[in-house]
Amino acid sequence: MGRPEQVDEGTTRGCLLNGCLAVLVLLGVGVIALWVWGLTADDRAVAKARADLRGAAEAGQASLVRAASDGVVDDGEIVRVFPRGKPAQGLVGIERQGPDVTVTAELLGRGPGFLLAQTEVTGCFTFGVTTDAHRTPVVTVRELAVENEPRSACTAAGVPSPAALPSATERGNEGPLSTR
Repeated sequence: MGRPEQVDEGTTRGCLLNGCLAVLVLLGVGVIALWVWGLTADDRAVAKARADLRGAAEAGQASLVRAASDGVVDDGEIVRVFPRGKPAQGLVGIERQGPDVTVTAELLGRGPGFLLAQTEVTGCFTFGVTTDAHRTPVVTVRELAVENEPRSACTAAGVPSPAALPSATERGNEGPLSTR
């Protein structure tokens, strides 16, 4: 029986073999890293879209504070803060209880996507506006829980769609979207 040939490290053949092995190992590690990165890309995109959605809610909160700074927030100011749009509905409803106002709006968050597409996430938020002529208005924000998308976030959360809201004549002409 013969002995298996051993490759001497100082020879040309040994350097080529060690170099090829190193390149193959590095290539394997690179392929695995790209595979893991590709598998987690959707989660990262959704997380960035959710962060953008939270930013939109905070911007809406700040805009409502500015709109209510004079002690009154009217329907026109609210409509300007939450314009209707696609794919999010924007303003869904306004409910007044004395000087306090509850605004429901569906907002949109965008994140990176694959190639030219973007990741879009919608969320349904209620904004509680408490006004006082002598103090800075307080606006609280609460996101309504939604079980699943792609349905409208506010529809999935049980908020009636704008078409289901009573008309202005049924409400007594209080404003474009006010409900009692």
